[in-house]
Amino acid sequence: MIVELEMAGRARRVDLSAGIALGIPIGEDGRHPRFFVDGPARFSPLEVGGFCGRVQHGGSCNADRIDFVPHCHGTHTEGAGHVLPGRQAVDAELNQALIPASLITVRPEAGETGRSPCIRDSALQWPASSRALIIRTLPNGADKRERDYAKAPPYPLLEPEAVARMAASGIDHLLIDTPSLDGSDEEQLLRHRLFWGLDPESSSPSLPEARRSATVTEMIFVPDHAADGDYLLHLGLSNLVGDATPSCPILYPMT
Repeated sequence: MIVELEMAGRARRVDLSAGIALGIPIGEDGRHPRFFVDGPARFSPLEVGGFCGRVQHGGSCNADRIDFVPHCHGTHTEGAGHVLPGRQAVDAELNQALIPASLITVRPEAGETGRSPCIRDSALQWPASSRALIIRTLPNGADKRERDYAKAPPYPLLEPEAVARMAASGIDHLLIDTPSLDGSDEEQLLRHRLFWGLDPESSSPSLPEARRSATVTEMIFVPDHAADGDYLLHLGLSNLVGDATPSCPILYPMT
C-alpha cells in the first residue's frame, strides 16, 4: 500500500506494506535481553481452583501468568513519568499518529578499559523535519536480541550534549538499541532528564510543555537490511499503563 503525502513542502511516498519491526520478542524460552535484573521474564501456567492453564497437563486451554519488568525485559517505551513524581503514564499526552523519523547508524568511539563507548554529538545529523530519531549502533550483532547486559561489556552512551541538542531541536521521540540512555550505575539519569528538558540540578524540576509527549524507547533491534534515511514511525505501544510500557515500533520506508 503506497501513500503519497507532502512533508516540509516536498512530495513523499510511503510504503505501508513494508513495515520494519524494531521490537524484540519476549518468550518463555528466556532468549530475550535483560538489564538490571538477575533473570529473564517468567512464564507459568495460570492455576485457579482446579483449573490448570496447560493443555499438555490436562487443562482445557493454555493461559499464562507472566512476571516481567517493562524497563528491564525487552523493547519498551517510557515517558517523563519515569523520572518524575506521580509516574505519569507514557501515553497520557501522546498522539500516536505516524511520526516523521530518521534512522542513523553510528560506530561509537571506544571507551577506556571498563568505560562505556561514546556516541559523539558530531556523529549525529538529521533533517529538520524529523520528530523521531532511531539510533543503530555498530557492531549490530544479532546477540542484542537476547543479551544479558550484566555479563556484557559496557554499552554505548550518548554524549549529554547530543541529547540536549535533540530536545532543543524538536526530536520528540528517541529510539536506541541500548538498554538505557544512562549507565546502570548513574543514579541521576542525566541523559533522560536532558531529553525531557528537566533541570538536572533541581530536586523538583518542572517538565516543559513542549516535552510532555516526548518518549524514549530502549532495547530496540534494527535489522541490517533497514537503510539509514527517512521513515514514518509508529511507536506500537501496548495497552499496559505505566511510566513505561512494552512496545514494538514499526518503521515505514519513505522515499
